[in-house]
Amino acid sequence: MFEDQRVLAVVPARSASKGIPNKNMQPLAGTSLIGWAGKVLAQLPWIDCRVISTDSEAYAAEGRQFGLEAPFLRPAALSTDIASGVDVVEHALKSMETLSKQVFDVILIIEPTSPLRTAADIEQTTRCLLNAKADSAVTVSPLPSKFHPLKVLQIDRTQLGFYTKQGRSIVNRQSLPPLYWRNGVCYAVRRCCLLEQHTVFGQRCVAVVIEHPVVNIDEPWELEWAQYQLEHGAVSGEGLPTGDKGGVLT
Repeated sequence: MFEDQRVLAVVPARSASKGIPNKNMQPLAGTSLIGWAGKVLAQLPWIDCRVISTDSEAYAAEGRQFGLEAPFLRPAALSTDIASGVDVVEHALKSMETLSKQVFDVILIIEPTSPLRTAADIEQTTRCLLNAKADSAVTVSPLPSKFHPLKVLQIDRTQLGFYTKQGRSIVNRQSLPPLYWRNGVCYAVRRCCLLEQHTVFGQRCVAVVIEHPVVNIDEPWELEWAQYQLEHGAVSGEGLPTGDKGGVLT
């Protein structure tokens, strides 16, 4: 438990993927992406239950190998590329509450496609959720200024111009307001928010800014980029930023 709150961690991992076939089983530094999720969750003893939500027996077996429970397979209706992620997590929550005969207060969503997360990232997100008395907490990373909407261009027939009218007035990146992208490192959501608001972006949602390098893998080059980050010391093989002790609760 975390501050008297019962915590369920859900690792969503469907077997079909268009960008990278069998994506969640792809190896990174010798461990599958599912394995990376299981290994980092194993560093957090205050999590009451760690479960993989998948439609694949092979994925379920992989999850068990890395400490994830797999007592059910996801229904086919929740295994398509248009299935709602919220519906997937709601299904996992209700299934585990029925099986365990327990009610979980906080649900953590740990996507295998963001393998460079740390135990400290997850703990910080959970703590922020509770300290802020928020409905949910979502990890984000600073958006590189070159991708800022005020610097984005569009082509109208043959004419190149700024996507927004304000873009023309930007003369240097220092004048750009900071923006962020969601990195999939961790979503922490209260049970009531998930079941009543049906979202991980609750009415009261707080941001947890991750400053160390992360990768959210959708395309083959992003898997290679994650490997590059590991080889160049962005995070250790144990899933910690270089020089970080992790700050894990005991």
